[in-house]
Amino acid sequence: EADLQKLDAHLANNAYVSGDLPGPDDNRVFSECKRAPISSKYPNAHSWYAHLNQYTSAVRGAWTEAKSKKGGDKKDKAGKKDKKAEKKAEKKAEEEDDMDDLFGDDDDDAAEAAAALAAKKTAEAKKGKKEEKKVINKSLVIFDVKPWEAEQNLDALAEKILAIEMKGLFWKTEYKLAEVAFGIKKLQIGCTIVDDDVSTDALQETIEAFEDEVQSVDIASFSKI
Repeated sequence: EADLQKLDAHLANNAYVSGDLPGPDDNRVFSECKRAPISSKYPNAHSWYAHLNQYTSAVRGAWTEAKSKKGGDKKDKAGKKDKKAEKKAEKKAEEEDDMDDLFGDDDDDAAEAAAALAAKKTAEAKKGKKEEKKVINKSLVIFDVKPWEAEQNLDALAEKILAIEMKGLFWKTEYKLAEVAFGIKKLQIGCTIVDDDVSTDALQETIEAFEDEVQSVDIASFSKI
């Protein structure tokens, strides 16, 4: 229960366990959860669990492979950068020794200028990192899309909807067909949106633009993540 409290507190200000997209840490923590956290006690963890539960285990497993490979590449690149930095530092040290022999105390002013420049760059880097930590608010939206007739091809309609592109819009890879009445089924399809970039009203209108195939579009569920 203590772990669930920590997870819920972390997800209050973060969409995922680590990073801006679901990854191996999310897959690991999700697998450790025996069931969905109680919504009344852990609302953030509950929404996060419901969101990840829409993916198949194969899809969640792919996050681990992709992230691991990406992580390995980053480590290799970091190692190369470290070696280059070491060589550069050694070369700079040798040059400074040579200059000391030639000019003696004349290097004091240059050293002070270099220190001031380094301090300035460090301050700018810290400022940049603070700006990068801006919280990105996201929401999970599930739409009910009702067709006109029972004979309509809802799989084809789903492909059209999943092809809709907007900045801050991320469609789920899976959708459901649910019974309505008299043999008519509705399409249930979900997405994650960045609140500042995507308007649910605009997205509904875009889906309703398939007017020959879509009778109505309703929001079945909406939750912050």
